[in-house]
Amino acid sequence: MKKILISIATGVGIAAIILVSWQTIVMRQDLQDKIDMVNLMISKYEAKAQFIEDYLPMVNAYTESEITAKRILAAVYENSVQYDLAPELILSVIKVESEFNPNAYSKAGAIGLMQVMPVTGIYVGRSLGLWIDSESDMYDIEKNIQIGTVFLKECIERLGEKRGLGYYYAGRNTKYYHLYTKKIAAAKASWNVEAANLTFNVQ
Repeated sequence: MKKILISIATGVGIAAIILVSWQTIVMRQDLQDKIDMVNLMISKYEAKAQFIEDYLPMVNAYTESEITAKRILAAVYENSVQYDLAPELILSVIKVESEFNPNAYSKAGAIGLMQVMPVTGIYVGRSLGLWIDSESDMYDIEKNIQIGTVFLKECIERLGEKRGLGYYYAGRNTKYYHLYTKKIAAAKASWNVEAANLTFNVQ
């Protein structure tokens, strides 16, 4: 009987040691996961901050408002990451379309930084869950850039890079897309981006 009790006690002890060891491993892994997540967040923040710092002088030259320039750059960076488009491409579209004027309004009725047409803005905006009650909401810097980026992404995915840019600019009337893509390429060159890093080629 004594041997049985000793065996049971030994077994319980071993089980306890295994359990404690397992819990320690799990806790360490959980802690490591949290550390990795924090490091990732720090890395993303640093990348965003560096992007804003690099492009702020150039964008600020157009806006003459550092706060506006920082809002534009932050929105461009966040949407470029979320929708997998080069931030220089989004910046170039903004430069060509509005020269970084959040209040830009074209003769055709296009609105804001990325010159979004009202019908497109309301449709895309609401599909994203953005509060678009009227055209005036599309002058909002963050909303305009998100809507414009999503629409640009859809155009490029559907028609390819050059024709997609043409469709973004002129809808179905894309016969002048070569001229527009050249303007975009020239704008990208102005950001001092090496040709090898361009995400599309203009011929």
